[in-house]
Amino acid sequence: MAAYPRLFSEWQIRSTTIANRVVFAPTCPTWVADPHEGIFTDQAVAYYEERAKAGCGLIIIGGTIIHKEALYSEFNFPGLWKDEQVEGLARVADAVHRHGCKLACQLLHVGLRAMPVLKKDPAYDLDAEWYLVAPSQVPPGEYPNAPMPKELEEHEIEDILQAFESSARRAIAAGLDGVEFHMSHGYLPWQFLSPLYNHRTDGWGGSYENRLRFPLEALLRIRKVIGDEPFLGYRINSTSFWPGDLEMDDVKQIVTDLEAKADVDYVNLSAGVHHSFIHTPMTYEPGWERGYTKAVKEVSGKPVLLVGRITHPQVAEEILEAGEADAILLARQYFADAEWAKKAQEGREDDIRRCVAANYCWRSVIRGGRVQCVYNPEVGRERQWGAGTLVQVAEPKKALVLGAGPAGLEYARVAAARGHEVVVLEREAEVGGHARLQSLLPGRKEYGQIGVWLARQAEGNGAVIRTGEEVATASLDSLLADEQPDHVVVATGSTYRRDGWQGQTAQPLPGWESGNCVTWDEVVTGQASPSGSVLVMDDLQDALAPLTAVKLAQDGCTVRLATRWPMIGMETIPEVYYLWVRQQLYEAGVEIVPDVFVKEIRGSAVDLLNVYVPDRVTAVDADCVVMVTGRQSENGLYHALRERGVSCEAIGDAVAPRGTYEAVYEGHRQARKL
Repeated sequence: MAAYPRLFSEWQIRSTTIANRVVFAPTCPTWVADPHEGIFTDQAVAYYEERAKAGCGLIIIGGTIIHKEALYSEFNFPGLWKDEQVEGLARVADAVHRHGCKLACQLLHVGLRAMPVLKKDPAYDLDAEWYLVAPSQVPPGEYPNAPMPKELEEHEIEDILQAFESSARRAIAAGLDGVEFHMSHGYLPWQFLSPLYNHRTDGWGGSYENRLRFPLEALLRIRKVIGDEPFLGYRINSTSFWPGDLEMDDVKQIVTDLEAKADVDYVNLSAGVHHSFIHTPMTYEPGWERGYTKAVKEVSGKPVLLVGRITHPQVAEEILEAGEADAILLARQYFADAEWAKKAQEGREDDIRRCVAANYCWRSVIRGGRVQCVYNPEVGRERQWGAGTLVQVAEPKKALVLGAGPAGLEYARVAAARGHEVVVLEREAEVGGHARLQSLLPGRKEYGQIGVWLARQAEGNGAVIRTGEEVATASLDSLLADEQPDHVVVATGSTYRRDGWQGQTAQPLPGWESGNCVTWDEVVTGQASPSGSVLVMDDLQDALAPLTAVKLAQDGCTVRLATRWPMIGMETIPEVYYLWVRQQLYEAGVEIVPDVFVKEIRGSAVDLLNVYVPDRVTAVDADCVVMVTGRQSENGLYHALRERGVSCEAIGDAVAPRGTYEAVYEGHRQARKL
C-alpha cells in the first residue's frame, strides 16, 4: 500500500481534478520587485514552481490586492488591479501547471487593516488617499492609537465590488484554475459580516441579512465574470478569539447561506484575527483546528480545507481518514520544506524539515522583508539554491568543523552532500548549540528539532559528528596532525556573560562579583539551581528571559523580571509570541519591573535605579541574579588557526552573536563555496 493513501488520493473542486490533498496555503507572497506595482518576478516563478514540482496538489497564492487604494503596507504583496499585472501571474501559472499542480489566488481587500505607509511615500502618486476604508468608523483593536477608517459610501462599495470582479477576471486570464475570496482574519468582507466592525444602519449593515450582503454580492459577481469552468472558494474564520466578534455558530450559518445563495466550490477555514492565532506557537497540537473544520463539514456540502500546525503526514492522514477535513493546507511547513509532499509520498518522513513554529517567517514579513524560514535558507533563493543545485565537487576536500550548533551542522550537511569529507567536533554531549538550549525552556521544546534534523541530515550525507570532544588552543596542533584537514570551520558560537555586560554601559554590572550571578543557559542546563528570591535581568527583549523567569517560578522561586526597557518581550511581538509569553508570566506569578537598571549588586541585594529618574533607587532581595544580557563570540580557535596559516573561516555566532537564521544561512552559503 502506498504511504498515506488518503492524503495522496485525487479529489475534485468543481470540474478541476487535483492530484492529491496537499495544498500550499495562501501565505504572504512577497516576490514582487516593487510593492507599488505588485508584479511578480522571476523569483516568484521559481518559488512556486519549487513546491509544484515536488508534488504539491494545489497552490493558493495568498493576499493578492484587488484595489490600488488597498496597498497593504510595505509587505510587497502582488496585485491584480490592472492588466499589467497579469503577465507575471501567468508565468507562475505556466510553471506550476508544467508539473501537474493546480493554481488559484486569493483576492484580498484588507479594509481597516490596510496601512498607508507606501502611499505616503513622497515619490508615489500625490493623489493617493491616505485614509483606510471600512463599513463603519471602527479602528483596529490590536494596537494603540490605530487610525480611524473612513466609512464607505455606497459608490465606494460599488467600486470595491467592481474591483473584485475585474481582479477575478484577470486571474482567470492569467491561466489560473480558480480564485479564492478572502473573507477571514478581520479583513474587509469579515468587517461587513461582523457586528464588531459593522455598525451601519443602511442596507449594508444592521441585520444579519444586510451584513451578509457584501460578501454574497462579491461572490455572485466573481462567479459571473469567471464563468462556469473555474472554481471559486472562500476563506473564512471559524472564530476570531475576540470578544464581540463572530463565533462558530455564526460562521456555520454564514457557510450554510453562502452555499445556498452563491455558486461556491470549497470552504477554506482558518482562525484568529490579524495579530494572533493565525501564527500559533510551537506548543499548539498539530492539526489543532480539526474540531472547527469538522463542525463546518456538518453544514457544508463542499470540500472543507484545514490548516493548523501540521508538520507530519501521519497527522494529515488521520484527519482526512476521520472525515474532519477534505484537504490539508500547509503554510509555514511549506516555507520549511518545499519537498514535503514528495518526501511524505516516498515514505521519507525523517527527511522532512519540520516547521518548529519559530515564526521567523512572519517576523521577516512584518518588518517589511520577504518570507524567510529560521532554518531553511533556500526560501527566496530557489533559483540559486533550490532542489538539485548541490552538485558534486570534482575534487573532494576534508573539512573539520568545530562546533555542532546550527551553523556548523548546516555547513556539515551541505558540504557532505556535495561529496566532501566532513568531521564535526562538539564539546557538549549533545548537538544543537543555542537551539538545544532554547528547547529546554518552557514551551520551547520544538525548537530543539532544528539541531536534531540538521545533525541527522549531515550524518545521512556522510558527515561524522563526534560529541564530548572539546578543542583547546593547547591541543590544536595535535588535532590538526591527527585529522589533516584541508579546511577548518570555526562554528564555536558565543557565550552569555555572567557579569551582566550589556550595551547600555558597555560594562559589567557594578558589584556583580559580590552576588550569586549566573546566566540563563546555566539555569536551563542545571549547572545552576537558584532558590529563594531571584532577579532575572533582561536586556534582550526576546523570549529567553521571560521563559527563564517562568521556569524559575515553576521551580518554586520568587521571581522578579527586570528590564531597562518600557516592557518585556518587545522582540517577541514580530514573532507573534508576546501573547503567549505574557500569559505564562501571569500564570507563573512573575513580577515584572520595567524601566530599571542595576545601580549596584550588593551580595544578596540589588539596587535598581529608574532609567528616567535615576535618583529614584529601589533595593530588592536577590539570592540569585540571572543574566540575560550580552553575548560574546567564542572565536579564539579561529585566531589561533589564522596565526598558524591554516585554511580556515568562522561562521555564525563565532563571527558575531546573532540568531538561528543568520547562523544557518552562513553555514549553508559557505559550504557551497568549499
